[in-house]
Amino acid sequence: MTPDLTDADKAILAARAISVVKRVVMMCDFIEHPAIKTAVEQAVPVSMPPLPGALGFDISLWVGLGMVGLWAALDGFADRASLKRLRCSTCGRACIPTRFACYTQDDEEQSLKELEDLRHLYAHNYAGEADDKYFNYARHVLNCGIATQLTCGAQFDGRRASLGLPDLRTYSRTVQSVLERLTLR
Repeated sequence: MTPDLTDADKAILAARAISVVKRVVMMCDFIEHPAIKTAVEQAVPVSMPPLPGALGFDISLWVGLGMVGLWAALDGFADRASLKRLRCSTCGRACIPTRFACYTQDDEEQSLKELEDLRHLYAHNYAGEADDKYFNYARHVLNCGIATQLTCGAQFDGRRASLGLPDLRTYSRTVQSVLERLTLR
């Protein structure tokens, strides 16, 4: 961080980013709300699976939007806090995992690498399904045709990430933990 940022400045920046993370989690809360569950039970025709998707709530799309939101919270903080823009040896960009590497603990760095790849997967592809163009760029974790177990417990099958609301919550906790740690430095 730049020396001209005070601890109070860092705390304000982190609080704004954490607010975004909490709003992403609210998307999960909405889908899991008892009223939505009741609506699914009462309104979905018996010929369809009794899931929120039957009412038009595409969980995969919501998870993807949430992943992009988590990445945006980190990116916004990194830019405003002037975190170093070192080039990543894997992707060649000043990516989120590289910018936050010295602030992570345990498997958080791996989770941020996954988030970086997942963000590109959802932001530049169709609801998390990779096409050949996606693999034209170097990725940290996701590789074409190679099944990968993610830190959240979900699976990337070599083309598609099978993520649900619990996985989005897991990445949200990681992002919030990293951001909170930055306010303590």
